[in-house]
Amino acid sequence: MSDHERDLARQLLSLCLAPTRPGARPVSRPTAPSAEPADWDALIPFAIQQGVAPLLAVRSRHLALPVIHRERLETIYSANSLRNLRLAAEESRLSAALAAAGLRHWPLKGPSLSERLYADIGVRQISDLDILIEPANLPRVDVVLADLGYRRNTAGRIESLARAQELLYIRDTGASPAFYLDLHQRLLPYVRRDPLAARVFADGMTNENLLLYLCASQITHRFARLRYLCDVATFLAREGDSVDWDKFSATAQRMPWGPGVGLALHWAEEFTPAHVPPAVLHTLRPNPIGHLLLRRALGADAAEAASRARALDGPAGASVALGAAFLGRPAACGIAWRLMFPTRAYLREQTGAPANDLQAPAYAARIMRKIPAALRHLLKTTP
Repeated sequence: MSDHERDLARQLLSLCLAPTRPGARPVSRPTAPSAEPADWDALIPFAIQQGVAPLLAVRSRHLALPVIHRERLETIYSANSLRNLRLAAEESRLSAALAAAGLRHWPLKGPSLSERLYADIGVRQISDLDILIEPANLPRVDVVLADLGYRRNTAGRIESLARAQELLYIRDTGASPAFYLDLHQRLLPYVRRDPLAARVFADGMTNENLLLYLCASQITHRFARLRYLCDVATFLAREGDSVDWDKFSATAQRMPWGPGVGLALHWAEEFTPAHVPPAVLHTLRPNPIGHLLLRRALGADAAEAASRARALDGPAGASVALGAAFLGRPAACGIAWRLMFPTRAYLREQTGAPANDLQAPAYAARIMRKIPAALRHLLKTTP
């Protein structure tokens, strides 16, 4: 963890969640650092790592930056816009083929989300496409994707992957970069039952379900990337007034990740004029053990969590999943079990291993690598 990276994270939050036009209402209530950071040589690479470099380019256009930094930011934004336009065309092609086959599906996190949240297809830093499908339709979707030129990264019978959370598909176009597609069957990791995906299958991607998904993305990525905080904060600023908070809470309370959702909302609310009802945050508060795990793993705020990204990306981030759940409930015990002993389908989707490969060595290596590192992170003395 670095004090310098904490300062960079605070500057990024101040800039990326700042007003976009002169005279607009500020969206950051806390005292912000200087609006024109001096160390752009460090800030821009950190923004790339945090997934907000194109957003930084747009939100810093009112600043008098040195030409070399302005050119670099605009180059990043332009390249990201072109990539996202290409991804949007491919997403449309996929969606049309799935719809023609009568297969319900929901695009996630892609270029359409960039347009919805930021009214700009080039703002979100995107590397692949994500689509949610109903698990019962996996074999049919697999056939459609094969017809569209996609190769599944995990070999074997598709039926053996019915419990995988997501599967990676690749379409290599030869002349241009390959397309990568994450095909999701669930939205929440490490759970046996996914109430959020069930709500989407029943009601579609309503405002309440989308906000829950954006919060869940922060949990899934261990609160280590400012991109997901910016998504939640921007949604609250633009569409928070349209959320039915009773419906939102009803689904959130059925999720094992309730405290994590509450933390995502609490951090995002600090950077938006929208207000989350106090009763919602109270309902989703973590118990003392969960609170302790989250504080030890993440630190005091979003900036400190971002400065710990490298640690949270590794085994130390496992404690975030437990802290973000209602500890003491059966679902949390199940999460702990799946962290230590993931399903065969999960290991296969992560490694791309064939169905007949032995799984025991992968289980053993995972435990030997992750558990000691996680314990060292939790027990170390905070500087």
